[in-house]
Amino acid sequence: MDSVEVCLLLDFYGQLLTERTREILELRFQEDMSLAEIAEDRGISRQAAHDAIHRGVSSLKEYEDKLGLVSRFAAQKKTIAGAFAALEEHNEEKAKELLSTLVEEL
Repeated sequence: MDSVEVCLLLDFYGQLLTERTREILELRFQEDMSLAEIAEDRGISRQAAHDAIHRGVSSLKEYEDKLGLVSRFAAQKKTIAGAFAALEEHNEEKAKELLSTLVEEL
């Protein structure tokens, strides 16, 4: 899983993690700090930092598997982009159709 995916999962599910785990994941994936830098910053071993990152990412994946908020967000974003493209092509009917699918999902 790349950093962008983890950051997106953190945006959606970060508050479900412990504060310590969330902060370590933010340092690793948002601040791009190395394990050694995180260990020094947090006063823990590199192994403890690695374990916290591994557990945190696993938890985020589990939340996404159960709740699917990120995949739903991506699908909605794709639908909206399609509606904008339809409008640019002056295809108002297609844009209305795409937007109505969003409303139905709510």
